[in-house]
Amino acid sequence: MIKPRSTKEVSECLKLATKYKIGIVPWSGGTGLVGGQIAPDKYSVTLSVERMNNIKNFSSINQSVEVEAGVILETIHEFVDKRNFLYPLSMASKGTCCIGGNLATNAGGIGVLKYGNARDLCLGLEVVLADGSIINDIKTLKKDNTGYDLKNLFIGSEGSLGIITRAVLRLYPTPQNKIVAFFGVQNFNAALKSYLEISKRFGQDLQAFELISDVGLRFLEETKMVQSAIQRSKSEWHVLIEFGYNNISVEQDVYEALDELCNNKIISHVVLGDTETKARKLWKMREDIPEANRKIGAITSHDIALPLENMESFINKSLIEIKEINKFLRVNCFGHMGDGNLHFNIFPPREGKNSSYSKIKSKLTKVINSNCKSLGGSFSAEHGVGRLKVKDLKQYCDPGKFNVMRQIKKAIDPFTILNPGVILRQDNQDI
Repeated sequence: MIKPRSTKEVSECLKLATKYKIGIVPWSGGTGLVGGQIAPDKYSVTLSVERMNNIKNFSSINQSVEVEAGVILETIHEFVDKRNFLYPLSMASKGTCCIGGNLATNAGGIGVLKYGNARDLCLGLEVVLADGSIINDIKTLKKDNTGYDLKNLFIGSEGSLGIITRAVLRLYPTPQNKIVAFFGVQNFNAALKSYLEISKRFGQDLQAFELISDVGLRFLEETKMVQSAIQRSKSEWHVLIEFGYNNISVEQDVYEALDELCNNKIISHVVLGDTETKARKLWKMREDIPEANRKIGAITSHDIALPLENMESFINKSLIEIKEINKFLRVNCFGHMGDGNLHFNIFPPREGKNSSYSKIKSKLTKVINSNCKSLGGSFSAEHGVGRLKVKDLKQYCDPGKFNVMRQIKKAIDPFTILNPGVILRQDNQDI
């Protein structure tokens, strides 16, 4: 592993890599879930940006801050919070993941509903190409129509087109007030009704709308993870929402809206996180679900996006088809319902091991991906393609789009130096 301290050192490393035709795999926290940060063979070298961890050029006027690629996401949160600003990108791995990787994968997380993905929260970028040349597009501009939008070409490219070394991030003033609420719903349709009513009524004050299945709460109990924030109801589904606002009158409006939804039998068992401590406990419960999943061990995990109007059809159709394959399997479906992103993970029965079900893994994956495709969705909403979903991309991607991606990769990285095998196959058949 090589650990450069500056953009210049990254450039020198890539010049040598191109000269000797050595693959370079960027490492930025290592929290990715699709294998994009894992070197494919002994002929590749891992390049970690962990030593590039400076923060500078904070501007309350431009509402921006400049960071190097190795800065941990939570460190950015702490830095701007002291200055009464918010960098909205957030996820369970915030204490480990680095901003370079967040941008390289166009990370999503819990704030996309209001603030957008990592792409929407970046104003400028510095990138080193395979031949060592440097693109310096470090700007604080919200508008810049001078040619091709190269910044957004590299964001989401998973280090396969260039290595991100610096970025200018877009900040927002911290909302003066916050309320978190947790409630139960009997079915997905009730969750959708509550979302439509709340989002219509509160607009941009609604910061997050998270869907949690009762299976997810049972997994927390099964793995003995702390879950004292709520007492489980008999609801099949649960919702965690967050409001951020400045107008104090919003607080009473929230209480009234939740009360109306209860009276109309759409939601039940409301728990309010109206203090920082209560809110943190509710969010911890949601953020612990991926760790509970890991401890139990999924047969197959899916990060999918769907139009809201098709989400219920996907869930119902997929559950039926999974039961036809094996009626004892468990499904933990949860995620960022407000922006159409679900994590749909399939598990063995209790006391079972995922390794015992390896023979049906491909069948299960086909069910999920095919149903996503037929209902206008995506098999990768926020985790990316990495190395684990390369075949899925080739199978389900629009042929025209796939061909353009091949041409871009070949033009920018003709010797397949950068993250070989990510997004496109390493053997040059896709390139």
